[in-house]
Amino acid sequence: MKIVNDLGIDRITRDLSGAMWIFGRLREDDSSTATFIHRCFQREIWREIRLRDRIAMCAVLPAVPLVIMGVTAVFTALNGSAIKRRTGKGIIRQIREQIELALHCAILSPWYYIFELHDDDKKRHAGEYLNRLETKAGLYRFLRDYNGGLPVPAVRSTPCISDKSCFMARCREHGIMTAPVFFKIMGEKVTAVDWNGTGLPETDLFVKPSHGRGGRNATRWIYLGSGQYRRNDGEILTGTQLLERLRLESRQKAFLIQPRLLNHEDIADLANGTLATVQVMSCRNERGEFEVINAVFRMARKKSVIVDNFHAGGIAANVDIRTGELGRGTGGAWGATADGWYERHCETGVQILHRKLPCWPELVDLVQYAHASAFSDQVVIGWDVALLNSGPCIMEANKAPDLDIIQRVGGGPVGEQRLGKLLAFNLRRTVETKYNRPAP
Repeated sequence: MKIVNDLGIDRITRDLSGAMWIFGRLREDDSSTATFIHRCFQREIWREIRLRDRIAMCAVLPAVPLVIMGVTAVFTALNGSAIKRRTGKGIIRQIREQIELALHCAILSPWYYIFELHDDDKKRHAGEYLNRLETKAGLYRFLRDYNGGLPVPAVRSTPCISDKSCFMARCREHGIMTAPVFFKIMGEKVTAVDWNGTGLPETDLFVKPSHGRGGRNATRWIYLGSGQYRRNDGEILTGTQLLERLRLESRQKAFLIQPRLLNHEDIADLANGTLATVQVMSCRNERGEFEVINAVFRMARKKSVIVDNFHAGGIAANVDIRTGELGRGTGGAWGATADGWYERHCETGVQILHRKLPCWPELVDLVQYAHASAFSDQVVIGWDVALLNSGPCIMEANKAPDLDIIQRVGGGPVGEQRLGKLLAFNLRRTVETKYNRPAP
């Protein structure tokens, strides 16, 4: 994802992809769940978005051909040669296919490579992929605002999902296992939470912003003894110095100081020195219950990183939600990571394929209980769950979970899978309740 932001393409693709979906022509196929979801975004979200966003989408329409060609050129340069070597598909043919998919399915070049649509079998199902613009910027919010067509409670859990300290407090109120917090530091005020001692605990620490995504600005501090801590980049501070630095930096953003957690011994060799997490999606189903529908295991590629973020160069493998068994590993395919799939960790050589995650039934039960008990006003949630020797531990939740990672590691689109069917069910009920008419 960093390469997209660095090139300034993220905002461009959002407005462009939105305009292409809003003004595009979708096939009239009532049997297709994916088409229904696309149509909901096309018709219902257009009614919901702000006037300035409508104007922005209309404004980019004349630039559609130029932007498509520009984005195609950038990502073909990054990935085209590697794909040609691996598949034999020539550069010109890749370019032609990217343009066709952009015009017919609103899929731009980054996702041509992420979803491996250069594979002809996958390309035949291109219309079944759900893209970031539809879900993260549109459909998730639509479902959240109207609670999937059910009565909207007076007090929502949404603010607690965005604030990590609030999230953890809410989890504790409902007996949900989550990571301890030694201190919260906000506005130069240091507040002890799970610590009654003087100064910092003499243990390894993990520091992260209270509001933040993707592990940005997180740091790891290894306790060296004698009151000193070494940061992941090598800097050494005393506990007093570290607290004072964070106190001053908290003028700009709040921080949480937590213990550094260690992976379950059965997966420690997969984690490459960093806490690995399982991204689990749960969604409200037809019975009003909350069902785990997809899961991805994320690992760090290199020991030098401190988070397992997929878009920052990490590795991910699909998890069979019935058994907890891992599929093959893969990178994000933004550019240099377009290196295909591997049965063993590409840096350590440790076996990935067919490994079974420990405590899997307990993880599924924990996520479903957490969704039902503490966050039942959310239709869909993406959970980050660590597997420790003590069992599964929820680290964070995301009210707008990313489907790129799920569709890539799962090897295909979710539009016609269980996730797509549940999204369609909740969207249909939302439209019928909001407008008192049948969904399109």
